[in-house]
Order: sequence, then structure tokens, then C-alpha cells
Amino acid sequence: AVAVGFAGMLLWVLKENDRARRFYEKAGFAPDGAEEPFEVDGVAVPEVRYARALAP
Repeated sequence: AVAVGFAGMLLWVLKENDRARRFYEKAGFAPDGAEEPFEVDGVAVPEVRYARALAP
């Protein structure tokens, strides 16, 4: 992503997926405050957006 000029990255992770959230936090991502439901078979599952700035 840095090689093609992106300044940052965003990703969504399930709010209750503590293992994935720890993984992304160790990789330098942090929650940016955005939350949205993700619908699975008619059931809303909360997601949290993570962001990470990229250094050139």
C-alpha cells in the first residue's frame, strides 16, 4: 500500500472478535470510533472500524 502511495489503511472487524482485534492492534491498527452493524442471515452483528497510518 505504501509503494502505491496510500497514506493509511482501514478495516472492519467484528466487535466481539477479541482475538482478531488484538491481532490488528499488534499490527498497529486502532479503533477510530466508527461502528456499524453487519447483517448475517437477517441478524445485525456489530463491527468496529480500525485505522492505521502508513509511513512513506
